Amino acid sequence: MAEAFAADIARSLLGKLDELEGPRCKADFEKCLTEFKHLRSLELMDDCELIPERIGALKHLRYLHLGGNSKLKRLPNSIFRLQNLQALLLGRGLEELPKDVRYMISLRFLLLVTKQRRLPEGGIGCLECLQSLFIGDCENLEYLCEDLQGLKSLRNLTIISCKSLISLPRSMKYLAALEFLCIIDCEKLDLMTMEEEYEEEITPLPLQTVIFASLPATLALPKQILQGSADSLQKLTISECPNIRELPECVGNLNKLQMLVIEKSPSLSKRCTGEDWPKIAHIPKIDIYELDSDEETSN
Repeated sequence: MAEAFAADIARSLLGKLDELEGPRCKADFEKCLTEFKHLRSLELMDDCELIPERIGALKHLRYLHLGGNSKLKRLPNSIFRLQNLQALLLGRGLEELPKDVRYMISLRFLLLVTKQRRLPEGGIGCLECLQSLFIGDCENLEYLCEDLQGLKSLRNLTIISCKSLISLPRSMKYLAALEFLCIIDCEKLDLMTMEEEYEEEITPLPLQTVIFASLPATLALPKQILQGSADSLQKLTISECPNIRELPECVGNLNKLQMLVIEKSPSLSKRCTGEDWPKIAHIPKIDIYELDSDEETSN
């Protein structure tokens, strides 16, 4: 489901392109790569174990979808010569994304599925044109790369079902173009790991939508991220975060916030309908789903 969602986003970014779904025979596939030199969109959905080095000759390729290939463990070196590629969607079998991804200078959308424990510096963080980064179903991933501040054009960051993810880099608060942040189903993640222990000056962020869901290890919301978005954040959703017990004081300063949704977070729901109500009373639309009473409180 996550993969299909990511593919839809990538296609919407690039618009309509000429497409070719890869043939089922390896020999036919290599022949196709020779004959269709001006191909702009390619989907390989049949559990390829190897991709021919010849793919690096497709200089006009804009969209490459490898999502259905659970047996594909490594990418050919030539693939990083695709300097016009704008969308790359990777599959579940990939053992690692090499640093050479930094040479894909036109990349705007990346769906990353990897078996790595840590994303290395000098790779993804060098993609200055990247607008959407979708990280999903990375069962081994514990740490992202620390140089995310290099993603100067990143507007959408989505992290879903990374069961081993422990922390987020503090460089996230320097994503100067980030508008949409979604983190779902990361059972070991503590959002406070992205916070500086001592922060004298809050970095402004253009975030408009923030979604935190199914994060049982998180004890508190990242106030530096929220406070940095005080003049832009319009929607905040908190779902299935049972150990978050209160909203930070800075929520009262979110001047543009139009909608707050809290669901399946009983301690937070109770607090927000009681002593923390003054923090959120200024928000035009408030939906609080109270799990214990099976009722919804709306404003």
